[in-house]
Amino acid sequence: MHGQIATGQKAEEEGQVDLHVVVDFLARRWRLILAVALSIVALTIVIMMTLTPRYTSTAQILLDPNSRQNLGGELSGLDGVLDPTGFDNQTSIISSVNFLRRVVEKEDLVHDPEFGDAAQSPSFIGAVFASIKSIFSSRDGASDQTQNADGVNIPPDVRASIHKLGAALSVSRITRTAILQVSVTSVDPNRAARLANAVADAFIVDQLENRYDAARRASTWLTDRLQSLRDSLRKSEEAVTQFRNDNKLFDVGGETTLNQQQLSEVNAELVKIQTEAAAKRAKYEQAEQIIKSGGNVEALPDVIHSAVIGDLRSRLAEVSSREADLVTRYGARHPLVVNVRAERREIERQIDAEVQRIVANLKNDYEVAQSRADAMKANVAAASGQSGQESTLTVHLRELERDAAANRTLYETFLNQAKLTSEQSQVNIQDARIITPALPSGTPSFPRTSIFLAMGAALGLVFGVGVAALLDMLNAGFNSPRQVEEQTGLAVLSTIEWVDTSEGNTEGVPAVNYLVNKPLSRFSESIRSLRAGIQMSNVDEPPRIVEVTSAAPGEGKSMLAISLAVSAATSGKRVLLIDCDLRRPSVTQQFGLTDRPGLVELLAQSASTDGILYRDKASGVYVLGSGAKTQNPPDLLGSARMQHLIEQLRETFDFVVLDVPPIGPVIDASVLAPLVDKVLFVVRWNATAREFVRHAIERLPGDRKVCGIALNMVDLRRTPRYGRYSYYSSAYYKKYYVG
Repeated sequence: MHGQIATGQKAEEEGQVDLHVVVDFLARRWRLILAVALSIVALTIVIMMTLTPRYTSTAQILLDPNSRQNLGGELSGLDGVLDPTGFDNQTSIISSVNFLRRVVEKEDLVHDPEFGDAAQSPSFIGAVFASIKSIFSSRDGASDQTQNADGVNIPPDVRASIHKLGAALSVSRITRTAILQVSVTSVDPNRAARLANAVADAFIVDQLENRYDAARRASTWLTDRLQSLRDSLRKSEEAVTQFRNDNKLFDVGGETTLNQQQLSEVNAELVKIQTEAAAKRAKYEQAEQIIKSGGNVEALPDVIHSAVIGDLRSRLAEVSSREADLVTRYGARHPLVVNVRAERREIERQIDAEVQRIVANLKNDYEVAQSRADAMKANVAAASGQSGQESTLTVHLRELERDAAANRTLYETFLNQAKLTSEQSQVNIQDARIITPALPSGTPSFPRTSIFLAMGAALGLVFGVGVAALLDMLNAGFNSPRQVEEQTGLAVLSTIEWVDTSEGNTEGVPAVNYLVNKPLSRFSESIRSLRAGIQMSNVDEPPRIVEVTSAAPGEGKSMLAISLAVSAATSGKRVLLIDCDLRRPSVTQQFGLTDRPGLVELLAQSASTDGILYRDKASGVYVLGSGAKTQNPPDLLGSARMQHLIEQLRETFDFVVLDVPPIGPVIDASVLAPLVDKVLFVVRWNATAREFVRHAIERLPGDRKVCGIALNMVDLRRTPRYGRYSYYSSAYYKKYYVG
């Protein structure tokens, strides 16, 4: 039990929905919710019976993207047919005014009993449902448009039929397919099927006519345009030829004239000669540099690769070898050695002479190459002068040639398109075809019994829950102890069930007899729990003078005061019950003390204390009645004599209970509150307004004067419906009580 309470508190603190609260609410209000739901369902059935049934027939149209694929991409003419925009376009065409006008005139719907201008207007309910259906069935409101550019030329009766047909027409696409569904709704299933097929046939015819008209118009326009382009092309080509002939700009191939070709060849030859001259000059300057610096001339590439130099060096090596051999054998002065040395010097002289000749040849080659380069440069300069004169003419020639090329390309493109368009106009292939004709429907599409009943049940449940929640919100009373504690900040000492204490009692006070005869009943146990709670409110000094009050009359405070006094008396205490309600003395009336002197006489000192108290034989409770009527009860109850009387009673009795008027209408309870030890505040279950209770408690003086609250007159048959926090509500506890 404690775990459930902790879980519920945690859920509420975290702002979550407590399922126990929802279940308790449904258990408390299920009869009301069911009654409202059944009423709404019954109303729905009545509405269904008043509606005229409508039938819907659907024809399916296939937009075939493969019908022209055999003709190739140029002749197919179906680019983008599967694009969503293409389907939207087809849907808009079917819903357009001009298209529907053809169907209306072909089917003579002007004189139709349903779609004609003189058709009977539907009932109010039928009109409402028809309007709702048309909103959901139309696509972007296209079916409601009955005006176009030439809409003023449509007769009023035809316009009315178009509007009705558009409202009954629905066009949609089957997801991920190239199929359009054309649906028509009518009160006659045969008429619905006939009109759906008529719309589908009209769409097929419209597609064929539009394609043929478009191809015919395009072919006519292209033919006229081709004649103009042909004349322009002929004039531009003749202008190019005439300009070449007049300026002697002979074409040698491509876009190059004769002079330009010659200049190009001379430039190429000049570059070649200049390159050779530069290479020979580099060789010569290298040899001159080596000679001037005293370097080894024989290291030049031309010298190294010379065959003569190579042969002389071979002979020199041979002679040098013989010289070394003779010097070793005969000595340096021998005649053979002298001859060999002379031969060696002759070979070295020949090598030097050959090197000088090679260097001289390098210089001659350089000078010859330079001369050729200078001559070729002069030829290039001459040719360039002649080419410069032709540059202006060439620019103009290029302009004429580009103009002729553009005219030629444009003419060829239009010629090709004209032939393709001509072929398309002659090919009669349907891009759309009906794959499923509309058939009369055997069951009405409106109203749908299952949908209407489901909607009625759902609406009824929602409305029933709303009404039940509204009633709960309008119930300003407390329905559980925890709610009392949260709203007031005071502890609930006990919850007292409502019992009929007068049942079976013909004599004496009913509450007294009930407690005396049924000491182990649930009611008796709750009174004992209340008395224990009062005593525990101040453990150190248990209250002896207790005031019992409430916020408003009729909350059972007088019976509770009697029960509290009887319970204390049956436990062996000396108890006094004082009726301080000098305006409506309920306790005095129940004990039959109306004609006897009481509190008023005692405070007015018009009667002695001897014999003024009444002792109940059944319970042993002493009772002090209210006495005679008085004009100033607050002054009398707040007097010093009242205070002195309470002090005397404190010394005489163990427990004194004061039945005080409600604090809401009068201030008697506030006047007596400072004179008592504790105040017991009585709240009637599920009746007293919460705001009224809080306001009444605030009127009591003293911060901690109220010991707690007694939640009175609880209907235990209904407390389980107000949450798991209602005390003593389960049938499980019944075995602890008797009677």
